[in-house]
Amino acid sequence: MVWNGVDKAGGLQGSRGNARRAGMARRIGIFLLLSVVVCSVGCSGKRPPPPQMKLYVETDQSINNGQLFYLLLRAVTDKQFLTESYQTVAGVVFADPPDKTVIGSHVILPGLYQEFKVIQPEEGPVAFYFFFTEPGDQWKKLIEQPLAKAYNVKIKGDGISINPKKSAWKKILWPFGS
Repeated sequence: MVWNGVDKAGGLQGSRGNARRAGMARRIGIFLLLSVVVCSVGCSGKRPPPPQMKLYVETDQSINNGQLFYLLLRAVTDKQFLTESYQTVAGVVFADPPDKTVIGSHVILPGLYQEFKVIQPEEGPVAFYFFFTEPGDQWKKLIEQPLAKAYNVKIKGDGISINPKKSAWKKILWPFGS
């Protein structure tokens, strides 16, 4: 028989009340430990990564005389887009250290369908620059905010078009949806 936690031989023994308290203390300790871990992970200063924008690029085989060319995407202001020359922007492609306005630089192979992902800027427009061997009037395009999640970029003999890519659901529900 146990009285006040001491048995007949004089050794300490736990009573039912002490066992309950120890079990409860263990559960509270585990709960507090888990709470601290969850809060430290959930409340850390990390922001979620910025959204990505997908580009689906389609070109004619004859574009740029069949030679590869570069597509550069930058987060710019309207003023930068209007005032910067072809040579100035071309210097940004291989700048060392890299220019902070560049969000994507890709080699385009005429005649191939290519897909790319770039990080969307949080604000401001995105400029698309096409570095052809012989640039014409359409070597740059500007897309304003709000940006779509994906764009179809078509580079044909008669020009360049950049249009938001509609999801399959929007195509199906077009007469009824937005």
